[in-house]
Amino acid sequence: MNDDATTKPTIETVLQRINSLGENLQSQIGELKDDFGLQRVELGALRNEFQLFRGEMEIRIDRIEGMTNQTRAEMLNLRADFREFCGQLKESPA
Repeated sequence: MNDDATTKPTIETVLQRINSLGENLQSQIGELKDDFGLQRVELGALRNEFQLFRGEMEIRIDRIEGMTNQTRAEMLNLRADFREFCGQLKESPA
């Protein structure tokens, strides 16, 4: 078979195909940029929600710690009162 019998695309056809591929690639890159932009917005919203949640949890932990310290102080006072009462019982005549 003779190579002269096969038709070859013109330089214009090759350039059109290259331009078409370039436009297609550019379109896909644009879509990816849009998708990344949406993901960035969603992640930003999630980060903000997490920061609010974290702040609320820190407040709750502080309140729990405060209640724990308050309860511990009350228990110490009750123990001191109990010891004092036991001491008074020992001192009182039977």
